[in-house]
Amino acid sequence: MIGINVLKQRIKYLNIENYKIIIVENNGARNTFLNELDCEVYYTENNFLGTDNKGYKELQDVLDCIDKYSINDTDFVVKMTGRYILNDESEFMNAVKNIHNTNYECIIKYGSFFNHVAYKMDDCITGLIGMSCCYVKQIEKPNHDECVEWKWAKVTKLIADEKIYLVDNLGINVCPGSNDYFMV
Repeated sequence: MIGINVLKQRIKYLNIENYKIIIVENNGARNTFLNELDCEVYYTENNFLGTDNKGYKELQDVLDCIDKYSINDTDFVVKMTGRYILNDESEFMNAVKNIHNTNYECIIKYGSFFNHVAYKMDDCITGLIGMSCCYVKQIEKPNHDECVEWKWAKVTKLIADEKIYLVDNLGINVCPGSNDYFMV
């Protein structure tokens, strides 16, 4: 579990002009250590939805957040899984910090955690991903046995290739399904 001091450091690092940081916690409204952070915290009940598909729940969290905060279609949305650790000089975040000076509609790493690639395909890593809100709102919710990563990748087919920034390295340490972290 990431400690509160690490989260405070990351929020300070991620505090980019004209961006609003919103932490989404999907285990219901209650008083948590997240309330001590210097950012907005939005509590949903989506962890209690009648599905075991965690990707479905995460996508619903993002969509609910877009609705609650009236995020505009032209706004750039960054989704990061909270249990992963962002490195200080992440290629992804360097691209995000400059997004308003580019024509990019998406910042993405295609493939899986264990087999990432440098070309557009039908799978991507959603532990850290950015996309213009108008596309995020078009992502289809996965069925019980589908990966949400496929749905995020599918919506990028609507985005012109020159408007997609393919990162070489996301710059996050991940632990999918375990407590053993590795760099992606």
